[in-house]
Amino acid sequence: MNKTDRNLGMGTDISRRDFLNGCRLAVGASLLPGAALAQNSYIAAQDIPNYYPPEITGMRGSHSGAFETAHQARNGMSFNGSDNGERYDLVVVGAGISGLSAAHFYQQARGANSRILILENHDDFGGHAKRNEFQTDGNNIIGYGGSMLLEEPGYYPAIAKKLLEDLGIDTQRFYRYFDRNLYSSMGLSEGLFFDTKTFGSDYLAVGDWSDSSIYAQAPLSSKAREDLQRLFKDERHYLPNIPAAEQSDYLQNMDYRSYLRNQAAMDEGVLDVMQSFARGVWAVNIDALPARIAWSSGYPGFGNLDLGYESWRREGDQEEPNIFHFPDGNASVARLLVRKMIPAVAIGDTMEDIVTARFDYSQLDKPNSPIRIRLNSTVVRVQHINDNLSNAVKVTYVRDGKTHVIESNQVIMACYNQMIPHLCPEMPRAQKSALANCIRAPLVYTNVLLHNWHSFVNLGIHSAHCPGSYHHGVELDYPVSLGDYQFSKSPDEPIVLHLTRTPGEPGSSARDQFAAGMRDLLTTTFETFERNIRDQL
Repeated sequence: MNKTDRNLGMGTDISRRDFLNGCRLAVGASLLPGAALAQNSYIAAQDIPNYYPPEITGMRGSHSGAFETAHQARNGMSFNGSDNGERYDLVVVGAGISGLSAAHFYQQARGANSRILILENHDDFGGHAKRNEFQTDGNNIIGYGGSMLLEEPGYYPAIAKKLLEDLGIDTQRFYRYFDRNLYSSMGLSEGLFFDTKTFGSDYLAVGDWSDSSIYAQAPLSSKAREDLQRLFKDERHYLPNIPAAEQSDYLQNMDYRSYLRNQAAMDEGVLDVMQSFARGVWAVNIDALPARIAWSSGYPGFGNLDLGYESWRREGDQEEPNIFHFPDGNASVARLLVRKMIPAVAIGDTMEDIVTARFDYSQLDKPNSPIRIRLNSTVVRVQHINDNLSNAVKVTYVRDGKTHVIESNQVIMACYNQMIPHLCPEMPRAQKSALANCIRAPLVYTNVLLHNWHSFVNLGIHSAHCPGSYHHGVELDYPVSLGDYQFSKSPDEPIVLHLTRTPGEPGSSARDQFAAGMRDLLTTTFETFERNIRDQL
């Protein structure tokens, strides 16, 4: 180990390292204290005592074991399995919030005795809504590893509002649960970090980005400092010569970086600061983001630009604040859905007690339950029997290397859209083409447990934008307390630090940036993440 890695603490043990770097933990008798399994017996991972994915650290999301079989199906591999005799009214492919909601509404429409099976290729349900738990000094610290909040629920369509009502989610309570004044009461604000590699020297600017004084010592030219202040004062737009009726189309056909350079005459140093500004939301650099999207997202440089009927859509103009956040993000929505459909999985019945409820994953796939959730199960084919649309549907899936075939009267595909054409041979060519055109944006959420957060108080920040760093966003977790779960209110207490990274190559289209980012994620080891996390912090 070199001196730099040693100074970064790379030799320090990390809990549950057996899950890291994409290595799957073999499941066997050695993991079951006092138990001896017959050589030919089989117990699904989720049925083993203490199986609890939220506590797994390391590489999560599309983790190792969740995508390899799907890639084989995409590449044309055939899977032959025997019919295991299971019959269902509905099979849902995908246990994200959409798949869980589909099962919930189907049960409401067709009756409580409808037999429903939800198949999920990952080791946990929830899809984008991931829950992370950390244990320290006897305390359970919760973080979100994906979908983070309910955005403007007051504007939800009727069906989405009904789902919240069915689950007992009263969004008005978040006005009490979310402490919007905690960080400001401690004098903490946003930071902007200039790194040596990108800007020539390390410097942290703290405070209002429209205040020129915070950039006084920043490694920028005097013009760049002036332009940065002008940009974030956001007093005017830069389309005075474009007719109002043409402004929306004009911005749609221009990327945000070009708008800042050509229309706003921003210095190149400002463009370097802004390059990754949109990555946390749109997963692309500003050179691939239409300027109209930047306007609607509330990004600076547009002042009071009015695009007519579209103006109500501009972020920042909404009436509801971004406070509708459970400690685990929207994982609580997924957990509420699962508990409602399979009550044996956890005690409780409120939006407050779901936060600390310990789920028993062995209850998810019980034969006597009307609704079952089967994890670690990758669907590889969905086709009507004898290609007759009036017949039942055969669903073929792979679990732990074994291929299974089941039948269902109906199937809902609530999985990766780009995979569906490879799973459903009967699908019309035009629909296959449209679905195949959907490309997923790569996004990395990194949660780090800090034993205390005095360092942030000493710096005077609760978050920082880091345009040239490995992770472009760093922030202390949302200050929200629900039920028995209490957020860290003192710098002496442990807290989750949330970092955001969106890999990709600048200077190319959004599609190419997404593809480059996916390649990056598939080839990056956990050691690389760990080294960069330690170095950046």
